[in-house]
Amino acid sequence: MSSWSDLIANQQIDSLEPSVGQELLRHALTDQVQTSGRRVFTNRTLRLGKIKYIGFDLDFTLAHYDQDALSQLAFELTLDRLVERFGYPKEILGSEFRTHFCRRGSILDTEAGTVLKMDRHRYVGRAYHGRRFVETAERSRLYRQEPVNPASSRFYRVDTLFELPEVNIFSEVIDLAQRRPRVITLESYNQLFRDTRQAIDSIHADHTLKKHILADLPRYLPLDPELILALKRLALGDRRLLLITNSEWYYTEALCSYLFDHTVPDGSWRDIFDLVVVEAKKPGFFRKNRNFVELDNAGNPVGEVDQPRWGKIYSGGSRESLAQLLGGQGEEVLYVGDHIYGDILSSKLTSTWRTALVISELEDELETRQELSSKHRHVEVLRAELADSGQRMDGLHDILALYRRLSRGDERANDETRSIRTLSIERTQAHLSALRSEHKAMRQHVRRLQGRISTAINPYWGSLFKQGANKSLFGSQVDDFACIYTSRVSNFAFYGSNHYFRVLRDTMMHEAPI
Repeated sequence: MSSWSDLIANQQIDSLEPSVGQELLRHALTDQVQTSGRRVFTNRTLRLGKIKYIGFDLDFTLAHYDQDALSQLAFELTLDRLVERFGYPKEILGSEFRTHFCRRGSILDTEAGTVLKMDRHRYVGRAYHGRRFVETAERSRLYRQEPVNPASSRFYRVDTLFELPEVNIFSEVIDLAQRRPRVITLESYNQLFRDTRQAIDSIHADHTLKKHILADLPRYLPLDPELILALKRLALGDRRLLLITNSEWYYTEALCSYLFDHTVPDGSWRDIFDLVVVEAKKPGFFRKNRNFVELDNAGNPVGEVDQPRWGKIYSGGSRESLAQLLGGQGEEVLYVGDHIYGDILSSKLTSTWRTALVISELEDELETRQELSSKHRHVEVLRAELADSGQRMDGLHDILALYRRLSRGDERANDETRSIRTLSIERTQAHLSALRSEHKAMRQHVRRLQGRISTAINPYWGSLFKQGANKSLFGSQVDDFACIYTSRVSNFAFYGSNHYFRVLRDTMMHEAPI
């Protein structure tokens, strides 16, 4: 017997004119296959029903670029710029774009010339100098003699996906300089970093990168048919949607027309958003009080305004000025972005806005973790056995020390007593030696298993969210500043417009399952 939802899906929905609303109703009423990579994960309980306004970033948030294609384009354009304007030899044009090497959450050490990864305690767990993996002894010499401050001018944190190509260039040019010193001699690693930064900034500033993207949008920006469903579902109940992007009007208009105009045949993408803000200059948007500049439909400035109005296009502005229009409590606003610093951390530190972080890498990582779930479980079992074995070794070590102290301290003991104690020491030593061998073999086995898991996720860096057994520095920031996080905006199509995102667990170590 068909359920009421089946009847609606099969009869009433099919009788409607084809539209986004029809597809949304079908999506809401039929069983949709949702993989773990398409879930929304919760760090802080959030009731969508209490959210009146949702703001969206554009690049890498609504516009879900093909990361590899876009990074390779930026990589090649930046190398060209380094040769043309910064005097680097043409040989750098042969540098290899390594898809898996450039990684969000990486940190560039502009003094030592390394790319590194930290855990949440600022411990450097992995590092590369050029293409060479930096072994433990060298890492300890570089980063264990004194505290590492990733906020200092020596280090550069890679927070946005647009910055990934420069990580690759930084390492490739250093590798070339080491292999072929007659071809290129670096003044300093810091100078290489500054040149690369300026070069990649210039292809953004003079619109070279954006012109290439717009010339071949299908290549760099795959369409996601569920994106419009997610936006329409989130807009139910008269909730207002805002677009707040750092991109210029011409680029915003071109991308949004490509993404959405075919989904609203009787209108345009402008009908989706109640307010559009371009050239917002985030993170300054969240920190400085600046007036909005109203734009006409062609993107030409009309004049400054103190407070924006619904249905208009603006450039610049600030969260403080926008708050006058929104009114109410900051917790009624949800901001969705991909930049841990420019979008999430800045909005969290300067307001009570709720935050949703888009982490495109999450999808592939969760898929790989699912494939390796049996190995993960095996590692957890072995870790528990290691802890138990280590505790037994600790006990035997102390027992052995006590036997030896007794043997040395009692001169009045007879031969039989001494013989018994000697035998006890020998047996304890033998037991401890066997346990140490077993413990070492188990550690090596765990290390091999963890290495396979880590390499499967990323051959250079492992999990984006972990470093060893701890959260990575990036993972801890996600935990601290993102109320919810997911791999793409279209994942919200799987959730009701009043969904209650609950924290399923936020355990401390002492709360581990018994």
